[in-house]
Amino acid sequence: MDFSKKIINWYKNNHRKLPWRENKNPYYILVSEFMLQQTKVSQAIKYYSNFIKKFPNLEKLAQAEEKEVLKEWEGLGYYKRAINLHSFAKKLREKPIGFFPKKYQELIKYKGIGPYTGAAIASICFDEVVPAIDGNFYRVFSRYLGIYNNIISVFTKKILRTFILKMMDKKNPGIFNQAIMDLGATLCTPKRVKCLLCPIKIYCFSFKNGTVYELPVKNIIKKSIRNRFFYYVFICNNSKKFCINKRLNKDIWKGLYEFPLIESEKNLPLFEIRDKIWKKYKIFSDNIIYKVKNKINNQILSIQFLNCKIMKPIQIKKNLNKFFFISHEKICEYPFPSPITLFFKNEKMI
Repeated sequence: MDFSKKIINWYKNNHRKLPWRENKNPYYILVSEFMLQQTKVSQAIKYYSNFIKKFPNLEKLAQAEEKEVLKEWEGLGYYKRAINLHSFAKKLREKPIGFFPKKYQELIKYKGIGPYTGAAIASICFDEVVPAIDGNFYRVFSRYLGIYNNIISVFTKKILRTFILKMMDKKNPGIFNQAIMDLGATLCTPKRVKCLLCPIKIYCFSFKNGTVYELPVKNIIKKSIRNRFFYYVFICNNSKKFCINKRLNKDIWKGLYEFPLIESEKNLPLFEIRDKIWKKYKIFSDNIIYKVKNKINNQILSIQFLNCKIMKPIQIKKNLNKFFFISHEKICEYPFPSPITLFFKNEKMI
């Protein structure tokens, strides 16, 4: 009781002023929580306001085309989040007007809503007593309770969840969850902690024993880095329109648009790139006009853009039947991966 009271009192005076906290509108919280998955708050804020202006409610979001939703998400990354959010809106359109799942167990049935997101929405918007456990929670409570078990393990997570449920404020679960989030984000940080400002320091195991930087214990098996080499074929026809296609495979950037692509697991010399482009698309490639590197999780993408010449229009139609041509003016209507957006800027197309 004392723990939750101190945490909530601290939050009331020190909470971060975030745009989605202005009211308990579940749609606003939903959008923010999707954006905050694997993304810093500062980055999410930049996108949140524009997204809400474009799609002010679930109905507007459900009515939009996937292309429009991804365009608003462009640059934020992890585009599957946007696709799942859009899917959620469309599924709710099949329900009675005004319906929104209120319980944690109902929320996590939808794709893209995991335990943390479901708990955050259920507690903040509908006062369900369920902890929204994320990295901040694990860090705060492992330090506070002095838990040296590996927090990645299922066993440790169960122990922490049991303790947190006992310590939660039953009347204000949403505020409690947000208080722990803010405490972990501003004071009980991974580095440069601000223990002297913490409202619960006198009870904290790590503060009393000088073990703040020893916890949490997090034994992660590092994934090996995968190198991928992308060779984009930039084709511009006589009408000054260029060739693009939508990525549909289950891979990075699904749903976004790109140029014809040659991919390799190794770096290729120019003559081999040209040969592969000719074999796949029957197009003669000229010089490399732009290079960029992009890191996504455990992948490093080395990307090159090649200027290509159209020899015969009939060949283009035959070998690029899944592609289509758009004008420079239409660029703003399609969502592209950040390397292609950088290419456009470099070529002064946008």
